[in-house]
Amino acid sequence: MTRIKNSWLYLLKVEKITVMSKHQIKFYPVDNGDTSLIKLSDGTNILVDCKLREGEETESGSKIFNVKGDLLSELPKRDKNVHLDVFIVTHPDNDHLLGFKKNFYFGKPEDFGDSNRENEEIIIDELWVTSMVFKDCTNEDAKSLKREAERRRKLWQNDSRDKDAAGNRLRLIGYDAEERFQSLPNSIPGETINKFNGKVLNNFELFVHAPFKESLIIGTAEKDQNFCSIVMQARFKIKPDDKDVTCRFLFGGDADHYIWAEVLNKTESHKNSLMLEWDIFLAPHHCSWTFFNNVPYGNPEENKNPKASALKILDYKRTDAMIIASSKVIINNDDNPPHFKAK
Repeated sequence: MTRIKNSWLYLLKVEKITVMSKHQIKFYPVDNGDTSLIKLSDGTNILVDCKLREGEETESGSKIFNVKGDLLSELPKRDKNVHLDVFIVTHPDNDHLLGFKKNFYFGKPEDFGDSNRENEEIIIDELWVTSMVFKDCTNEDAKSLKREAERRRKLWQNDSRDKDAAGNRLRLIGYDAEERFQSLPNSIPGETINKFNGKVLNNFELFVHAPFKESLIIGTAEKDQNFCSIVMQARFKIKPDDKDVTCRFLFGGDADHYIWAEVLNKTESHKNSLMLEWDIFLAPHHCSWTFFNNVPYGNPEENKNPKASALKILDYKRTDAMIIASSKVIINNDDNPPHFKAK
């Protein structure tokens, strides 16, 4: 690990960080990709993105950590079936959704059968996505996610009595193009969420920073789905009646510097600066230079200079803050991500 001023940059091996009594955040080593498991003291489990690889080794010969096996050991069983309370998909790119089709169950909860159980498929009680999942899909996992999100959305639109049952729950983050979603649970930037899988919690909450409605229409730095990434601050308390938040975890999928600049501007202008503070920061886009400026680095020359807004986001760190780089080993070459100068 590398010391950076008053922060730490962690390159993932198997990093399990206990942020307070009984609450944990577990960051899985998946090379360039994200898989983060938030485990709360009341037993609630929240997974942010997934990258579940098969096999024992990568093409380069490095060992693949068995994320699926570890999840099965971490998640509870109900009626012999493995359940995940909430699955947050920051955006449906392959490195944030790999293995979804094979390892998670999609379909009516009552149809979960022996074959699904034998395959050790995980039931997602509540699914959180943006409107991007309903658009054109780029991979098979995203297509499966789209089908499942559409199935759940129809239950709400048809006012089905099963719409709020575990395995059918859905929350949309952001906007449906230029309008707010109608007839189903949704949260937009500036709102705080403290209800997870039907339970209201008073020792944990998520503040929504992005995506913005304009981001869901127009691309920015890399002209792909990264601009629609969900950006949130997770806020933990040790005890429900504590006045102060003990730990703040800031994450934003692959959001680039354009998005983070807008997050900074909107949050400060609404006098919500506390929602930018962080004790743990998941480096955007696997420690990519896109958090700091446009790519390619150094071409044109002004791309080498970090944007003031990106540096200010980092300045919201608290004492002994940690930066997590969910990436390959960072070496001094031209890769991006991870990017050596970004590190």
